[in-house]
Formats: sequence, C-alpha cells, structure tokens
Amino acid sequence: MTKRAFLFFILHSSFFILSAQPKMQYPAPSRVKITDKMWSPILERTRTVTIPDVLDKFEGRHIDHVEKDDDAFWSPDRGRVTKEASESRTHNTLRNFELVAEGHVADGGHFGFPWFDGLIYETITGISDYLLQHPDPAMETRLDEYIRRIEAAQKADPNGYINTYTTLQENDHRWGENGGNLRWQHDLYNSGALVEAGVHYYKATGKTQLLEVATRLANYMYDYMAGANHNVVPGHALPEDALIQLYLLYKSEPKLAEKLAVPVPAEHYLALAKFWIDQRGHTEGRRPLEAYAQDAEPAFEAKTIEGHAVRATLFWTGVADVALAGGDRRYFDAAHRIWDNMVGRRMFITGGVGAIHEDEKFGPDYFLPTNAYLETCAAIGAGLFSWRMNELTGEAKYMDVLERIIFNSIPTAVSMDGTNYTYQNPLNADKMNRWPWHDCPCCPPMLLKFTGLLPSMIYAVSGRDIYVNLFIGSTATLQVLGVGDVEISQQVDWNTGKVAIQVHSEKVKRLRLHVRIPGWECGEELPLGLYTSSLSASRGKAGYQTYKNLKNDTLLTLDVSPRIVKADSRVEQLRGLSSLASGPFVYCMEKLDNKAIWDNLNLSGRTYHLDAEHPILGVTPLRSNDGELTAIPFYMIGGRCKDTAYRVWTK
Repeated sequence: MTKRAFLFFILHSSFFILSAQPKMQYPAPSRVKITDKMWSPILERTRTVTIPDVLDKFEGRHIDHVEKDDDAFWSPDRGRVTKEASESRTHNTLRNFELVAEGHVADGGHFGFPWFDGLIYETITGISDYLLQHPDPAMETRLDEYIRRIEAAQKADPNGYINTYTTLQENDHRWGENGGNLRWQHDLYNSGALVEAGVHYYKATGKTQLLEVATRLANYMYDYMAGANHNVVPGHALPEDALIQLYLLYKSEPKLAEKLAVPVPAEHYLALAKFWIDQRGHTEGRRPLEAYAQDAEPAFEAKTIEGHAVRATLFWTGVADVALAGGDRRYFDAAHRIWDNMVGRRMFITGGVGAIHEDEKFGPDYFLPTNAYLETCAAIGAGLFSWRMNELTGEAKYMDVLERIIFNSIPTAVSMDGTNYTYQNPLNADKMNRWPWHDCPCCPPMLLKFTGLLPSMIYAVSGRDIYVNLFIGSTATLQVLGVGDVEISQQVDWNTGKVAIQVHSEKVKRLRLHVRIPGWECGEELPLGLYTSSLSASRGKAGYQTYKNLKNDTLLTLDVSPRIVKADSRVEQLRGLSSLASGPFVYCMEKLDNKAIWDNLNLSGRTYHLDAEHPILGVTPLRSNDGELTAIPFYMIGGRCKDTAYRVWTK
C-alpha cells in the first residue's frame, strides 16, 4: 500500500469512527409535552386506561368465569394445552416468578408461553417512560411489587440466571442447550427485555433494584457466552439493543456503578451485543436457528430482510445500535442495505411489514398482498429500526417511514376505548374484530414501549441545529450546544395542513431550524419509490428544509388534499388497485359507510374532500364529492361494529 493510499484509508476509517457517533440527539420523553389534537387523547387514554388494563390482564383479573386456584397451573407442552389444564389454570403471570423464588424446578408449574417473562419486562419498560412524563406513585408502587418478585426469582439461582419457563419446565435446557430449543424457550429474549426494563425504570425513578438484577444477569451472559466464546445467540432479537442501552447508560453515568452491589464492566455489554450479531450464521456447536431468527447467514453478507418480521426488524435495530456505539463501518453498511430492501421492496403502504402468516415472516421482494399478515409488533420494530437509522445519519427519509408507521400502524393497535387490540392488520378484510386479550399478548407491551418513547421522536438536535422530525402538536425544551435550553413548540391542523413552529431563545440568531418536508408532499409516498401518488412532485424536494436567522414563527402549509396512491408495477397483487391518503394518513373504506356501492367500489371518476364538519367518532372522514363514498383513517378500523369489512386497496 502506498503512503497516499494508507493516509486515505486512515482518513476514511477515522471519518466513520467520528461520524458513527449519533448524528441526531433526541430529548428525553420528560422534556417534551404533547399537546396534539390527535395524540394527546390517545396518550392520555393509554396512560389511564390501557396501562392498567394490560397489567390487570397479566394478573388474570379479566378472568371471572375461571375459579382462581393458586395450586393449579397451565403448562403448555410447546403450545398444546389439554382441556383439563386449561380449565384449572391460574391466569396470574406473576405467579411464575413466585414459584421460582420458592425453589420449584422442572415440576411443570409454568403458566403461559415461554416469552411471558419478557412481556412483563417490556410492559415495565413502557410504563417507565410514561412515569417520566407523568409521575404516578400508585403505579410505581405496583411496579415495585413486580420487581420484588423478579429479584426474588433471580436470587434462587447462584449465577443470576432467570427465565421462569425454562426453570419450571425444562431446567436442563438453559440457553437452549443439551437438546433444548432456544427458538421456543426465549431465554435470551426474556433476558434482554429484563435488561431494557432495568435501564428504563432506573431512568424514570432513580431506583437501582431492577437495574442491579439486570446487570447481574448481563454479567453472567457475557461470562458464559462472549467471555468464554460459547456460541449461544438470541432466538428472538431484542437483547442486542438492550445491551447497548445498558452500555450507554453506564458510559454516560460512570458513578452509577458505585450504587450497585455487582461489578459493572460496561465494555462487556457492547462486546456481548457485537458477539450476538457476529455469531449469526456461524452455527458450530449449536442447532441453527435459520432465517426465521436471523441465523441463516452472517449479518454482513445479508442482502435482503428475511424471516420472522418482528425478530428481523429488532435484529437490524440492534445492528444499527452497534454501528452507533462501536464505530464499525460494517454494521452501518449492513443496516443501510437491509433498510433499503425493507422499505424499497417489502413495506406496505401503512408502514407495516411481514406479508406471510406462516412463521409471521417477510415475503419476497414486491410480494405485498392486500390480505397480508402485518403483525403490530413488526410495524413497531420497523419504526424503531428507522428511528435508529435517522440517529445514525440525520437523513429525513428515515423519518418519512417512521411518520407513516406512527400515524397508521401504531394507533391501529388499540381500540378507541383503550382495551381492545389488534395482532394482525391486513389492508383488506371481510371480517375483522379486535380482541380484548390474546393467548400471545405480545403487541400491547410493545405498543406501550413505543408510545412511551413517542415524545422523544418529534425533535432532534445536532450541534446548534434543531430538527423538526414529526408534525405533532407539542412543546419541548431542547439542550443545544453553546446555547443552553431552547424552547420550541408547534401547532398542527391536519384538516388544513397548517403548521406553526415557534422557537424561543435569547440566542435564537445562533440557531438553525430544519423542518422535514415529507415525501408524500412531493408525490413519493415512501422513500425509494415503492408507492407514488397523484400529488405533483413539482411542489419541491423531500428532506429537511433549513431556516436561518430565526425571528418569528415558522409557518408551513402542507398539501393535505386527498390523493390517489398506486404501487410500483412490480407489485403484482396491487396492479389495477389504488388507495386513498391525506397528509400522513392512509384511509380505508368500511362497508358500514359504503353499503350501496360496496360490490362495485371504485375510486376512479371521483374527486374527494376532507369533511371536518361531519366527523366519525370525532375524526375527520374523507368523502367523494358526489356523496357516494366515505373513507376513514386506517387506524379507526373495527371501531363501530363487529365483523367489520373494509378495504384500503380497491379498483
């Protein structure tokens, strides 16, 4: 290598190491108050109704017709349940932790699926971010009691191992070894969710009890896996992201370790996350998990996003995390390549992903059927992946995708009364019903996690640059380098498209404001051209629009006129079909509103308008000017009757 080439290599490598630090920095949820007409009532309902509902149902309080019997438990034989076991089981998930703490081992006493521990932990994570914004002593006391049981269960094992299913059902198969099945057992998924909960609950309350439990477990996992080069990888991604969160917490608060009774080797947590990613596709000494769990090939060789959609999106979020924390170009290149494939060829118009019911997985490129599976958790994973890519790069296109998910897939996940949920979200359906609870209730905890983070996603800071990522009515206090606290607020009206942004600071002239112009404003529904609309691209270019010398309000008028959306011609299932949209919202037609024309529903030959004067359940519908067709935002599906028939895509 010549001296010149060597210098170029060093400069190029150094540039990425420097730029691998977060391009965008987001405020803590506590520094943003959402005042939005749409999102304020949704978040308040989530806090006051959905959170207690989820906890009550995990505790079995929704079961009135089954006699509670603490001495009888449901033990699914890998999914199979006898009638006798079903009728006599307890429904209190917390009882699993008590049994482990009492010393029960391999006696078949576990209730629920193996991943129920993780769902409890994810629920604690989500509630923690709500507590940051709305302190609630009663809720905190309730979670402290959960944490007491979790800690007691961990203390039953000298190594700090905790996974109630494996301990109670098949204790000789820890980490899926000795003939076990890690894909089923979820040892590492549950462990990662526990680590994440420990981090978030500490940030919300300052309490270290759960964080110490999480750190003890993380130390054991590192010693057993990365430290000993013992080839165990997660069957369900999430731990990669969780370990990076733990690493970053201790790096940002080095004195925190002094408050704990366990060692805190922070670099081990980054190393463990990298180990789990790097070992994918290398199955020596263990049963391969294959594409379902991101194990068919090494991550750096992957060209397409494959397998179980939730596992896939969370795995690639973890890859982006390591790119941020570790400064290794390979992780960034892999995450960038996979995100482009997901959005450019495999994402649905609502931001949902995961086309196929079998294994809840991605389909091939351009396979986007109207009756696709579209698990709620998968859309949330895609949103987290996109958010992390924005943090890495500062590029607006990632926020275009996050916005699509936030305004369509996320609010769809829970009913307007806050107690009924969706698991699958097909775009066309003949008989759709929400469920009050599910045998696999994984979506409500993920929903709580995501919405708890929503305030942090609206704004970002990079140096003295302030970014408005999402149009959600809110006020925020942002910390800006060399300036201090800066107050920013925005008011949004989706009936008119008007957005008013105000920035307050004594040093306002030293700031630059960057406001995202969405792709849908310019005729491109999602980045990379998978969907386009009837709006003219001549309105401008998508991306961040910069405002300097700030003095007065920044006023924008976005084009929210109803538009016809079509898919790339390579999407065979959508040829000849169109959908309706306005602003960030995808609309659907329910049969309830369109009975007279249902059998011949057709979008062509009509013009449309937003009808704010005649709302449906308080939300502005979209109507054809001839009065024949009515459409509502997709997130309202199934809100007025049972067995709802609806269509997003039609002729």
